[in-house]
Amino acid sequence: MEKFAVIGNPIAHSLSPEMHHAAIHALGMEAVYTRQKIDIEQFNTEIPLFMEKMEGFNVTVPFKERIIPFLDSLDEFAEKCGAVNTVVRRNSKWVGYNTDGLGYLAGLAEIHPLRPTDSVLIIGAGGASKGIYLAIKEKIGSRVVVANRTISKAEQLIQGYPEDAALTISEAEKQLASFSVVIQTTSVGLLKTANETPLSLANLRPGTIVSDIIYNPKKTPFLKEAEEKRAIIQNGLPMFIHQGALAFELWTGQKPDTEIMKQAVLASL
Repeated sequence: MEKFAVIGNPIAHSLSPEMHHAAIHALGMEAVYTRQKIDIEQFNTEIPLFMEKMEGFNVTVPFKERIIPFLDSLDEFAEKCGAVNTVVRRNSKWVGYNTDGLGYLAGLAEIHPLRPTDSVLIIGAGGASKGIYLAIKEKIGSRVVVANRTISKAEQLIQGYPEDAALTISEAEKQLASFSVVIQTTSVGLLKTANETPLSLANLRPGTIVSDIIYNPKKTPFLKEAEEKRAIIQNGLPMFIHQGALAFELWTGQKPDTEIMKQAVLASL
């Protein structure tokens, strides 16, 4: 029986097991997929013990960067963005990948295929934003502004792309009307911050594409406010499905049915 999982903290909200079990069942595989909460303080002790039992796993907040020292190698894209969301055991070696960025672009294309002429704001500079940022730069070429509470992290993210900019949250709020696409990548809207938004949308233009990579809850306060301001909104479900399908293929060599995965998540929501 092959064993797969998702690690994070918090992790109870994750519907990865429901999604992957649907794909596993549809393909008639002998495998199981679980969720595993790893203690933040005890990560270095717990993660090697966990990995011994796995064929592959997903990584979510706040471990997308912390997992890297425990891997034998990274694929080129994961290495460039310095964040891993998918880990695969290959010939007794652990290889890290990042399917977040390509998964995000595939999901966004369902409502708005990103164009080079789009002006993009990414809120947050953590593990998920790194994959999304790099995918946009390598695959589309849009100008991107990254806003973060710690501006040095945003500046670090855009290194090598002089056409881009890093802003504080308050600066991004003032310039909000200049963006055609706004991407919320922080954990604001989950659990303890379930009633909060990462920035004010007072200056948002109607018709702006606003996406939040959180999919549970289905509509965060951020998306509700954006919808009230007549933005075109999308939650994190499409990204979640597509990044999961890419991860599944890396583990198993088989392409899962994304519609089956999507319906399983919707049923759980």
